[in-house]
Amino acid sequence: MFTCTEQFCSECRTRWFSHDDPTGNGDYEVLSDLLNIYPREICPQPIAIEVQTISGEPASNTSDTFLNYDATYGFACVNADQRGKSCEDYKVRFTCPKEFCQVSEQCRTQWLNSDDPSEEGDVESILQLMKTFPGQVCKNPIGIEAMTTRGISAHYTGDTYLSYDVAFGFACINEKQKSKQCEDYQVILTCPSDFCQGCRTRWFDEDDPTDKGDYETLLQLQMLYPTEVCTQPVAIEAMTLSGVPAHRTGDVFQVYDATQGFACVNTGGKRCQDYKVRFTCPLTFCTG
Repeated sequence: MFTCTEQFCSECRTRWFSHDDPTGNGDYEVLSDLLNIYPREICPQPIAIEVQTISGEPASNTSDTFLNYDATYGFACVNADQRGKSCEDYKVRFTCPKEFCQVSEQCRTQWLNSDDPSEEGDVESILQLMKTFPGQVCKNPIGIEAMTTRGISAHYTGDTYLSYDVAFGFACINEKQKSKQCEDYQVILTCPSDFCQGCRTRWFDEDDPTDKGDYETLLQLQMLYPTEVCTQPVAIEAMTLSGVPAHRTGDVFQVYDATQGFACVNTGGKRCQDYKVRFTCPLTFCTG
């Protein structure tokens, strides 16, 4: 009998992504960049990566030389490393832990901020968040995103992180930075679906994407349905009217958290899907 690695056993794979092309220095399909653009479609710690040309040929069958080709960094093909030619145009997809695909309706918390960098640094640990926001944080999150309180993604600040994963949470230490202090960060967690199954509202679809986009904001829904939506939800779920979870559509969301609600903006000639949302509220909202 053989014991297989999770990579062999997991069938949880993302769609194919092609964010770059080789017209500049080369073709860079970097995990950190893809996570920033598609944070809900890629797990933060993939266990495998596959690479093909846009036409479907496996990267290993080409004559290109690769600078990077692993699940930790992603993929990089540099034109200068090729023999008198540019790299092919590539696409990548990742294999994720099976738990990432078992979330049929993505359950996301509000943005959480329990610390600031005024002392040793900014530490937003899962344990501390659970203490600071009781009942609003799941014990075993399956995804985490971090951004500054000014709205800049953690991937673009230039800070170095001691931790940025679902096991511990997020930590930026001042002394690890180059002669500067860490930014002030906040995090949002993706939780297992059962975290959102306590006190839930019905689904709401107040807007559609025919104008600027689809805006299902908490403030608007509270004004329209004051007795049906709690003032401080602990989680939010969004899906298309046809039942596709928002994180599987490929749309980019301007807002998707329990504090503000949901917003998808039509851009670049592409119209958003038509979405509906529901909220998870404190238990007192359902029992009071």
